[in-house]
Amino acid sequence: MMVRNLTLALLFTSAYVGLQAQSAAGYRSLSPAADQWELGVDLGTPTISSGEIDAKFPGIGAGLHVRKAFGHAFSFRASALYASMKNENERPDLRSSESSWISGSGQAVVTLNNLLFRKPNSKIGVNVYAGLGVTRFTTDAKSVVFATDPSTAKDGSVEGTNAFFESGLGIAYRVNPKFNIGLEYSFINTLGADADLLDGDEAVTANGSSYNGRDVVRWPHLSLNFNLGKDKSEPLYWVNPLGATGEAIAALEARPVYDPTDTDGDGIIDAIDKETNSPAGARVSTNGVTLDSDGDKVPDYKDKEPYSPPGYAVNADGVAQVPKAITEADVNRIVDAKIAAIKIPEPKTDWFLPNVGFADNSYTVRNGEAEKLHYVATVLKNNPNIKVVVVGHTDARGSEGYNNVLSYNRAKSAIDALVSQHGVSRDRLILNWAGEGSKLVSSSSSNGMNRRAEFHVAKGETEMARPEGKEAGKGSFKGNKDAGY
Repeated sequence: MMVRNLTLALLFTSAYVGLQAQSAAGYRSLSPAADQWELGVDLGTPTISSGEIDAKFPGIGAGLHVRKAFGHAFSFRASALYASMKNENERPDLRSSESSWISGSGQAVVTLNNLLFRKPNSKIGVNVYAGLGVTRFTTDAKSVVFATDPSTAKDGSVEGTNAFFESGLGIAYRVNPKFNIGLEYSFINTLGADADLLDGDEAVTANGSSYNGRDVVRWPHLSLNFNLGKDKSEPLYWVNPLGATGEAIAALEARPVYDPTDTDGDGIIDAIDKETNSPAGARVSTNGVTLDSDGDKVPDYKDKEPYSPPGYAVNADGVAQVPKAITEADVNRIVDAKIAAIKIPEPKTDWFLPNVGFADNSYTVRNGEAEKLHYVATVLKNNPNIKVVVVGHTDARGSEGYNNVLSYNRAKSAIDALVSQHGVSRDRLILNWAGEGSKLVSSSSSNGMNRRAEFHVAKGETEMARPEGKEAGKGSFKGNKDAGY
């Protein structure tokens, strides 16, 4: 009872001190509102304190808690606890009990030394706390009588779901911004009709009646506490409540003393003037630099044309060197030069040009072949950049020398017709001869397809001279091939 009263007195005193600190006129915490949560692991040795059975063996307890600050002095903590405890009493009969405990609770926590900071973060935190919870406990009790009659032995089991009041105090040490370690001692007072059955026995008066003795769980434990969250302040109970104010005061003290000196008299004080020697009367920018409105590297006070058109070189006086206006003749000259520079690509493929046929042993262009020459001439006129090679051919009759001269005459006859009848320039026609060496039809007799003049677009060929030999191609050919006629 004395422990409970002392705990309540300490709790109410701490709450009053904290409220007085927070209720200062017009005070508002300057610390960041987004602070971290605390997650803790609690490990300790709980015991049951009662007037009937002695706690001979320390129990085992483990729990978890989360804690959130609501200011630099106040925070709320939600806890869960599992504990296993044993009690034993020696007398003529040996009375013992074993209890298991599962509970959840919420506590209001006050950090007593939250106003004693001398650094941005405290290293020690002194806490008192109180709260309510609910527990589910099961107690197995045994009674063994030292007698010859074993029927006098009794066993019993008690189960209960009870509310409880919890209070305590603790001290924590801040290891780093993410971790702190604490030692706490809690007193858990169960409430209700089963409050005296936690150890499996009831307190009994001298006349044999029972009374509510309220067994108490004592819970000394170690807390390993971790701060959760990124880009947030530490929990406010570790942060100096006057830290932001102190930083603001330090920043004010660090400000330079106002000095109105203006060395160059340009209206910009030296403290912010980036050019303290500006020429007298020169226009300057807001940071004291001599103006150059058109960016031509000539300051305005020297520039005879302070707004020169962009893109032109300027002289020493800042005047843009704009060239004279272009004339029509200049335009025509530029266009002509561009047209002259255009290169017309050579055709990528050969033209299909018709062959001109000849009569047996003749190089006279027949009237029936005039249409073919007209087509060749049209291609040449429509494509002034090409040249055409004209190649004469013969059939297989006659000697090789005779046929060479005849093929030359046939090519020359076709060229003469194109020049005289169709106005084609002679220098666009290249004369070649092949004799009987390029037959279209393999035959040693007279064959009209082999007696021809072919046309194709020139690809670097040169003109061939007349082969040596007698004149050929006038009249019919008679004689042996090997005789040379």
